[in-house]
Amino acid sequence: MIEERAPQLDAYRKKRDPERTPEPFGGRRPAGGRLFVVQKHAARRLHYDLRLEMDGVLKSWAVPKGPSVHPHEKRLAVHVEDHPIEYADFEGVIPKDNYGAGAVIVWDRGWYRPVKDEDPVAALAKGKLEVEFFGFKMRGRWTLARMSGKDKEWLLLKKADAGAADEELTERYPQSILSGLTIEEIRDAGGKEAVIRARLDALGAPRRDVSPRDQPFMLATLARAPFSKEGWLFEIKYDGVRAFALRRDDTVELHGRSGNVITGRYPELAAALRALPVRHFLIDGEIVALDEGGKPSFQRLQSRMALTNPHDIERAAAQVPVVGIFFDCLMLDGYDLRRLPLQERKQCLAQLLPSLGPVRYGDHVATEGEAFFAAASEARLEGIVAKKVSSAYVGGRSRDWLKIKCQLRQELVIGGYTDPQGSRPYFGALHVGLYEGGRLTYVSKVGTGFDEATLKRIWDALQPLARPTSPFEVGAPEGRGHHWVEPRLVCEVRFTEWTDEGGLRHPTFLGLRSDKRPEECQREAPFVLPPEEEASPLAPPSPAEGERVVKVTNPKKVFWPAEGYTKGDLIAYYRTVAPLLLPYLEDRPLVLTRYPDGITGKSFFQKDAPDFVPSWVRTERIYSKDADREIDYFIVNDAETLAYVINLGTIPLHLWSARLQSLDRPNWLILDLDPKGAPFTDVVAVAQALHRILDELELPSYVKTSGATGLHILLPLSVRYSHEESRTFARLLALLAVEATPEIATIARPIQSRAGKVYVDFGQNGHGRTIVA
Repeated sequence: MIEERAPQLDAYRKKRDPERTPEPFGGRRPAGGRLFVVQKHAARRLHYDLRLEMDGVLKSWAVPKGPSVHPHEKRLAVHVEDHPIEYADFEGVIPKDNYGAGAVIVWDRGWYRPVKDEDPVAALAKGKLEVEFFGFKMRGRWTLARMSGKDKEWLLLKKADAGAADEELTERYPQSILSGLTIEEIRDAGGKEAVIRARLDALGAPRRDVSPRDQPFMLATLARAPFSKEGWLFEIKYDGVRAFALRRDDTVELHGRSGNVITGRYPELAAALRALPVRHFLIDGEIVALDEGGKPSFQRLQSRMALTNPHDIERAAAQVPVVGIFFDCLMLDGYDLRRLPLQERKQCLAQLLPSLGPVRYGDHVATEGEAFFAAASEARLEGIVAKKVSSAYVGGRSRDWLKIKCQLRQELVIGGYTDPQGSRPYFGALHVGLYEGGRLTYVSKVGTGFDEATLKRIWDALQPLARPTSPFEVGAPEGRGHHWVEPRLVCEVRFTEWTDEGGLRHPTFLGLRSDKRPEECQREAPFVLPPEEEASPLAPPSPAEGERVVKVTNPKKVFWPAEGYTKGDLIAYYRTVAPLLLPYLEDRPLVLTRYPDGITGKSFFQKDAPDFVPSWVRTERIYSKDADREIDYFIVNDAETLAYVINLGTIPLHLWSARLQSLDRPNWLILDLDPKGAPFTDVVAVAQALHRILDELELPSYVKTSGATGLHILLPLSVRYSHEESRTFARLLALLAVEATPEIATIARPIQSRAGKVYVDFGQNGHGRTIVA
């Protein structure tokens, strides 16, 4: 039995009176994992508290300025008393005249792992702990180091990695990851709830309770291909488990597709739903486990779906945390929203949920489904869902919601298995099928996608279901080595195509689907939009041999609202400047920056050319060390290809400094003069100083705008020099520029270290680095 009054918490308890503060007073409990939490605390002085789970408590540091993601920024962290594990969930107001009086929010939370193979408690005792954080805001490697000769004073430092940035996370993300509230909204209780209630009153929706027991899920119909169309929005198809979340005061329930209440499996979601500012709602979404790169992973979710033992669930919640991504709102504060247009329901949902956290809002892209599908394909996601913005929420499958898959997948019923072969234990392959005309029809056997733990888990689940004969009414394989089971388990399988005989080519097992019923497993016929509903095609019609045709989609869509310029204007502009631009684009790999909703909308980078590009659009496959895979880059050598990539919603183009013939040898060197607060006159002065230096060296140079407020200085190179040599010379030139203009120029990368000076950036020289065209 764990001692309730752990001595580590004596200092914590001495400072607090349980009768006067809502803070938790729990004792030590078994560590479920390596939890970390950062709480923003508006006490006498605003500060942030970093807490790491160790030895059954939260080791804690007060960080006055909050954590910084600048690699060269050192933040003071004062070691304070240990806190109970339960404090990681605490959010609220500590009353006046209590220790630490003031508002507290959970600013970030996640898990950590030591970078070195060393016990973190021992590392702390030595005065230095290096960890990698996997939070919603803080990610990557950090160091906690005790200051020399100090007892309580430590330094918190960010390592230079993919999680490092110039921005301040504390400024960009001020809200709680639980409630979505700021520290001011927590302090002024009820303010956000009143705003939401006023909006609901104005919508005119009826007051009516909605129960998940009486409301079926709205389901999407399979569509043949992606499309773009006004009046539609597009969401990610998350690779998880569909669920309703119902809250009535402090009671929270999660309901799965099968009708089961699954709240107990996901306690972290229940806690987050209780933290939201409205106490009565029913929302629809997906429960997802994310991999270390932040992408949905159904394989990771498998370890959570079937657990029932509370201790196993607590341990798994620490090791494989899940998030709830919600995309629809059926009831809010007692108002029935189901008959309202989807667009209105989503706006209500966005007011309720935070954008980051264990429970979050599922965002979308308007109109531009083609671009969104291309991005989802590049990210290796399952697919996208298209929804009519005017659609009401109705139970069952609807053509107002359409799913378009990046990967072919099918849910199938397990009806048997084969004998194992070679060294594989338990079984060789699964026999799977689906229902056609009410009869269970054999489809295929699936023998890949299993590790030994999965083989055992499936074997254990199949043994109680054994039966002497095949459950398949059509097409069951004959012969020896087959074993049959009752058709009660559902699995999901990925494959490359359906065969003419109705089987699967190259099937791979993905996981069991305890949230699906066997009778739901039916082959879906892809839906094709009727002519009056037909959206713009994903790619231009197939041209005649040798003909190159770009059909402009949505040419009248406004891309610059202030000026009224349209997507058609953008394409016309690029056609006009093509003769000047193409010589610089020729044979260079390109990266697109796509703006599906115009310059004021959301944007994303695209390196990979999608599979659907016409045959006349040139792409080249190049290995990327960073991505550890091959990427198909666009190569734009003619006006029609240029028009094609701009038609995808591309505004700026970014190009390599090397051509295909010599990818390891750049033919220009670049210095980027970045003002970030410095006046443009200083940018010009630094450029002129560089010009004088280069003239003295008898080196030609050219200046261009960087697309924002800076300038690029370009030096032509012969293909004799490597990227590393180019970067080294660029650094030397940057130092000479700073030496010539020390009052206005710097090579310090962190913005706070620049002191209002122009940043002479030489770091854009390197293999695969790009500049704006």
